[in-house]
Amino acid sequence: MKPASTPLVSIVLAAHDAAATIAPAVASVLRQSERDLEVVVVDDGSSDATPELLDRVRDERLVVVRNDERLGLAASLNRGVDHARGRWLARLDADDVALERRLERQLARVRSGWPVAVLGTAVLELDDGGRLGAVHVPPVGDAAVRWHALFGAPFFHPTVLVDRNVLDSHRLRYDPAYAESEDYDLWARLLAVAEGDNLDVPLVLRRVHPGQASKRRGELQRSFQRTVALREIGALAPELGADGAELAFALGGAGWAPPDRRDEAADALTALVDAFARRHGEARAARRGAARALARVGLRERALRLDPLLPLEVAAARARRRSLRHATVRQAAPWLRSLVPDDPVRVVVVSPEPTPYRSPLFDRVAERPEVDLTVVYAAQTVAGRTWEVVPKHRAIVLDGVRVPGVRPLLRHDYPVTPGLFRVLREARPDVVVAHGWSTFPAQGAIAWSRSHHVPYLLLVSSHDAVERAWWRRAVRRPVVPAIAKGAWGAFALGTLSRDSLVANGVSAERVRLFANTIDVGTVAARADELASSREALRAGLGLEPGDVAVLSAGRLVPEKGLDVLVRAVAAAGDPRLALVVAGEGPERERLETLAGELGVRLRLAGDLAWERLLEAYVAADVFALLSLWEPWGVVVNEAAACGKPLVLSDRVGAAADLLRDGENGAVVPAGDVAAAGAALARLAANGDLRLTQGARSLELVQGWGYGPSVESFVRAVTEAAGRVPT
Repeated sequence: MKPASTPLVSIVLAAHDAAATIAPAVASVLRQSERDLEVVVVDDGSSDATPELLDRVRDERLVVVRNDERLGLAASLNRGVDHARGRWLARLDADDVALERRLERQLARVRSGWPVAVLGTAVLELDDGGRLGAVHVPPVGDAAVRWHALFGAPFFHPTVLVDRNVLDSHRLRYDPAYAESEDYDLWARLLAVAEGDNLDVPLVLRRVHPGQASKRRGELQRSFQRTVALREIGALAPELGADGAELAFALGGAGWAPPDRRDEAADALTALVDAFARRHGEARAARRGAARALARVGLRERALRLDPLLPLEVAAARARRRSLRHATVRQAAPWLRSLVPDDPVRVVVVSPEPTPYRSPLFDRVAERPEVDLTVVYAAQTVAGRTWEVVPKHRAIVLDGVRVPGVRPLLRHDYPVTPGLFRVLREARPDVVVAHGWSTFPAQGAIAWSRSHHVPYLLLVSSHDAVERAWWRRAVRRPVVPAIAKGAWGAFALGTLSRDSLVANGVSAERVRLFANTIDVGTVAARADELASSREALRAGLGLEPGDVAVLSAGRLVPEKGLDVLVRAVAAAGDPRLALVVAGEGPERERLETLAGELGVRLRLAGDLAWERLLEAYVAADVFALLSLWEPWGVVVNEAAACGKPLVLSDRVGAAADLLRDGENGAVVPAGDVAAAGAALARLAANGDLRLTQGARSLELVQGWGYGPSVESFVRAVTEAAGRVPT
């Protein structure tokens, strides 16, 4: 049933087998900022799901007219116009998309200034893959529209807003005899009785694909275009005769003329300019249009005689199109994504390397129906890891060229991977997530996202609770804030990285948690199972029944502060303390020597497989990590899930979230041997305190499992893509 009131605007669409595109097309007009409208869709005998998709729309402003058999575009549009009730009529094709303020801006133009009966707009190309292309600007101004109408349609058909009263008073409708050029014929007849104009801003996304009439039946369309054009040229300048009209049309419309008749064609086109000036009393638009046509065939001198400012005008027009495209894409991309809420959000995450604590999170994200996830890794490892990670998510490991000599500066390799851009192009992401900003793929992903107007989020491990070398600060100062402010939002590992992101310009409400974490419930349950074997596990590490075992885990490298830990155990002065370190690296010999000198019982267990590492946590009494630089430290999550009290340096990112000083351990200044020794001594002296604080660690880590991070990730990328999460 139709609404009782008469709408201000009726948008008319004709659809035949348009199931792939009809939903966003209809949604784009029903969601216009101008709400006083109706949408009239003529279903021209569709045999696909078009009728079902239209039936699903629950909006009384949608009116569907069905043709029992296919009538063609012109006849279907006439049916739509006859059913329409609006004071103004607007067009849209079933595969195009109107931007949100299209009708608002067109109505503002026709209500003010010089009256026009038809008003079009510029368009931005949209391909089948959802990519936004070039801007096309139609002629602007009544004179320019009329000159253009001598050679082809002066309006992009899906963009027009037409005065219903003018159509009805002059009995103007589409003529089905002009198949493929029905709009050009109508505009030519309408301009004989009224005026028209265009807005030079793109307000419609115009689909470009092989099925369009201009591509599928190009010759037929050009034939009808020629028929209408010669009719209009003949009416304006009968003195040209049939041959002169043909030459003027070929040069002015197609930008071509027979090589041996170029001068004749130029003369004919110039004569047409004179006739246009006599009829309309305005020659500038005609001279400008003719000059461009002459320049295209190499007649530059004649072109400049007609329009001396032609080079400047061409350059200005090119710059204007670039500016329009940039501005329109920024508006169009989120609008377009918001119109297809049922499609999964295509997300590409660009990450340095597969890790055993990040990969399972991506596995779970990939299982969510709201997300179509691809994770692109810079390399199998950029930091010399020996992990064996088998992702269950869609993963692409790039094969890049490593830049020598950068690891000491960046703390990781820097593989140059130009293949990233091919992956992004083929994936066509709605959202990009860049892990950090210090690898080539992360930098490339951010640059690609900016240039393609795809929203990006940052996944940041680093924080500001660490002293950086002066050159690092100098590099970060101008670069990081620009990257952060350009991001739609960001993922933080915890409080410290969140604070750093906000300080660098990311909106606080758009920073979400995506933790370096573990499956807390599974680890805690396995630790409980192993508890009955604790004494045997301790014996396997060389521990005596009365020993207080301090465990640390990580690479044996200077930034882990293991030498500080050895000195702290010695400073604690409790002979029951024994230090177990799980990990391997270049510091092994130095640590063994230092422990021997200080009388510290040190057991270097080497790299442990996951099950063996879990056994070490269960065997230990205290977990310590005194790193001088540690963005997070997922081993803290593991130790907490195994119910251990913690002694952490203030440079460990996890300390801000998983340690409450005095409740489940102690935070000590990085490099402070005395403070760390005192904390270890307190725990060594009090078994009940160890048990109480270990239980508190398990409580605190419960909120840091996979579930919250997965939910946070899905919601953030959904919002960034312009969708409304359910």
